[in-house]
Amino acid sequence: MHSYRNSYIVFCTSWFKYDPILAPIIITTYCTSYGLTLVLLAIHFVYRYIVIIRPNKIYWFRFPLFIFWPITFISIAILWWCLVYFLLSSNPTFNAYLKDTMFENYGEKIEQLSYIGPLYFIVDSKGEIQFQWRSCIGMIMVYSIAITTLFIIMTLGHAIYKKMRTDADFVAQKTLIIRKQLFHALVLQTIVPIIFMYTPTTILFLCPLIGVELGVIANMTSICLALYPALDPMGAIYFIRAYRNFFEAANKEKECCGLFDLGHHAATTN
Repeated sequence: MHSYRNSYIVFCTSWFKYDPILAPIIITTYCTSYGLTLVLLAIHFVYRYIVIIRPNKIYWFRFPLFIFWPITFISIAILWWCLVYFLLSSNPTFNAYLKDTMFENYGEKIEQLSYIGPLYFIVDSKGEIQFQWRSCIGMIMVYSIAITTLFIIMTLGHAIYKKMRTDADFVAQKTLIIRKQLFHALVLQTIVPIIFMYTPTTILFLCPLIGVELGVIANMTSICLALYPALDPMGAIYFIRAYRNFFEAANKEKECCGLFDLGHHAATTN
């Protein structure tokens, strides 16, 4: 990723980076996978909300109505992919805008490189702003989807939190302990995507609008996105006792096996 003035781009550094057909498809699919992660997360919160607060609506996740969710997922995937591929693709104006910065920072000729990204506007020689409406429309639609998922997560997460707090005095002690574990996992699984998924991309999306150039620092966004899948399950593993006990037992068993193998090897050597 690279941010320059009123734009940023996602580009390949692999062997297919100069492929005019394959590279844009792969980059677009990568960008789409980010959006679909947010959609899956939102659907996850919808399921939690129904199970905890509206259990009479659980039929939405049972046959035949459950098909609504994969249809929604696939529809958003197609929409996001098309928006990125057709509205945020390279063009001669964008190439001219990025030519110097890409050669200076990466030694690449932008005309040969495949990339995806928005160019919000340019300032011509007369000082007049020329909006690049294709990019603007694409980013508005893409980020509208992202903001919608964030709204769902925050709204339903807050509702689940209130429900758990309200029911705390009316459930058995064992159930209360389990609910507390689930609640702590829920809080962490809400905070982690906000920090690692929404915040970096929001900064990346908005900085070009106000003329803040991130340069190669924009690559921190891809690092944060890569960390999220590894960090997300750690909350459940840590806070939910059954998961934690399983992993602790598995580690102890592994350590015991390691010590046994070491002792067996030493005895054989002697």
